[in-house]
Amino acid sequence: MTPLSRITEVLPDCHHRLWVTVDEERTLHVALRPSEGPDSLLPLSAEHVFRRAEVTEDGQAVRWPGGFTLSLATLCARQETPWLSHLGDLAARDRYRPLLPLLRHCTSGAYLRAQPERHHLMQTFGIKPGELNSIIEAYPAPEALTLHRLHDIALLLRHHLFPDLPAALLRRPWPYAQHRCPKEDLLHTMQGCLLRGRLDLIEDPLWALVRGEVVKS
Repeated sequence: MTPLSRITEVLPDCHHRLWVTVDEERTLHVALRPSEGPDSLLPLSAEHVFRRAEVTEDGQAVRWPGGFTLSLATLCARQETPWLSHLGDLAARDRYRPLLPLLRHCTSGAYLRAQPERHHLMQTFGIKPGELNSIIEAYPAPEALTLHRLHDIALLLRHHLFPDLPAALLRRPWPYAQHRCPKEDLLHTMQGCLLRGRLDLIEDPLWALVRGEVVKS
């Protein structure tokens, strides 16, 4: 990073992770652990607070309500601390797509579209325009990135669980979410997870599944 580098975008994600893009070229993927940091970091334990991350006016830090800031210098130092871990450094075009490495390296035959379009996702999941709109609006990322992420989920489902991805799959019971959140009925389908910002309840078991297949091979 050059001395004149600026943070140009920050996207909060599940598990207190951030995608921090610098100079519109590179993205730093980091994870915060609010309970293990200074007192000023504790409010970020609340998901609704963490999701309000924003770039400061000078582009030199990420800021949250309450005053906690994460500076570009700290991010670029890449030093592990009890409350900050660096998960990756990637091209900005690949940001906000945690399943992408699995599709590129562990899922033979997966067709990665240059840019999925709305009709692709509606056909794949058997959903209506209004349902897709609601899902897209649930996330802080630009629509194009959200469509990519949904497409990545669909590809992994098709290649590792459902070769003929059934229509209306999103509305069927999703056992992993039922197990993890037994008292939260609204999360017990994939559609519920997507609408309530819980992509982790879909992506985490897919990660585990593919890792298991790679180990066995």
